[in-house]
Amino acid sequence: MGADELDGHEDESPSSAAPTEPHDTDDTVETTSAAPAAAAPARISRRRLIGVDVLIGVTTVLLVVAIFATWANRLLFSPDNWSKTSTQLLQDANVRSTTANYLVDELYANVNVAGLIKQGLPTQLQALAAPAAGALRNAAVQGAELALSRPRVQQLWAQANRAADQTFIDIVNGRKGTVAVNQGVVSLDLASILDNIASRLGLPSDIASKLPPSVANLVIFKSNQLKYVQNGGKAIKSLAFWLLVIVPLLYILALFLAKGHRRRTLMTIGFAGILAGVLVILARSVLQGQVVNSLTSDASLQVTIRHVYNISTAILKDVASGTIFIGILLVAAAWFAGPARPAHSSRQAIAPFLREQTAATYGIVLGLLVLLFIWDPIPATSKPIGILVFTVLALFGTYILIQQTALEFPEARSGAASQAVRTRVASMRDRRQRSGGSSAPAEPTTAEQLKQLADLRDRGAISPDEYQSAKEKLLNA
Repeated sequence: MGADELDGHEDESPSSAAPTEPHDTDDTVETTSAAPAAAAPARISRRRLIGVDVLIGVTTVLLVVAIFATWANRLLFSPDNWSKTSTQLLQDANVRSTTANYLVDELYANVNVAGLIKQGLPTQLQALAAPAAGALRNAAVQGAELALSRPRVQQLWAQANRAADQTFIDIVNGRKGTVAVNQGVVSLDLASILDNIASRLGLPSDIASKLPPSVANLVIFKSNQLKYVQNGGKAIKSLAFWLLVIVPLLYILALFLAKGHRRRTLMTIGFAGILAGVLVILARSVLQGQVVNSLTSDASLQVTIRHVYNISTAILKDVASGTIFIGILLVAAAWFAGPARPAHSSRQAIAPFLREQTAATYGIVLGLLVLLFIWDPIPATSKPIGILVFTVLALFGTYILIQQTALEFPEARSGAASQAVRTRVASMRDRRQRSGGSSAPAEPTTAEQLKQLADLRDRGAISPDEYQSAKEKLLNA
């Protein structure tokens, strides 16, 4: 695949004319002959171009849905991600404080703390049990918060959340085992955490056994909600899988249909990916306020809920950021293959190296990929499937670049581009010096005109024969 496959060559030269629309009304292409047996590249019809744009627009909407589905799938159907996110919640100071208050409130509401203290006091001091229990409440909150910050308690918290998420996954998949034991109920086991906190406060270590099951095991959903949970979970898994397959295929289909316009189509797809990622990040920010306000009007709790929301949607932000990153790479690749003077000059400068040092070129690309994976700007660059996809795309893009430069600059020589730049800069400097502020530009010397002709020949704007003919006319004149 060469430059004509990217954009039909109609914009690869800065001096080329703008493309014209074909006169036929179907999808056949119009060709013209600049010379015998030299056919012009394919041009896309307006009708097909509109169809390609519509396809990209629809696919971008699906991409936004795919980002949300991927987030939900990674969070809900990965015990590792769920456990990690839950632990990050407990490590947040606001969440930890709210959780400590909840646990102590449930402890005092369901256990006679004063009676337990009374049992441990001498007869003459038992009257102080009730005041001691009240005074112990604030200390209990502080002690619970301190306990929740300990690695041991956080490990128990992670294990409890992992077990709860595994139960949820088993229920959605219709498997037995954990589901049969819990009779279709997903709950978060807080008993071991409460016992650990009680022992730190000097209370009986088996205090959780005195709590009602609804407190010791926090129910997430019940068996009568099983059907809705299964249907919703299966829908999320299906969306995440199929959209991740369909969206890239539809973008590839758009590139296939856009023959004669593929470079610009690739750039459009890149911008579409950037737009989708930005929209998701904006939606995440807007929904934060809606969710917080709908759950509570208590300002102190709103701060905690906001922190919970941010931590819980961190994976969503990562997926959206990855989409933006890929979109930027596509836009950069399409620009580099285009007619912009910096891109054209860069391609010309590296054309000899790409042609003569193909193996070294691929080696450099692999080295840059290694640096990218070490940098790890998005989660995908640290995952095996992400590393594989980026590697394949980079090597394929390198192959396309080698083919394109070979067609564009078949006679390019090493150092020709840098020499042309130096010549142009020197010519501009000489003109400014000769003009001396005069409004009329000075006539270029014969040497300067020869340098300009050589520059045109090196850039491929004129053929060697045309260069020789113009040189002889200039010298004779």
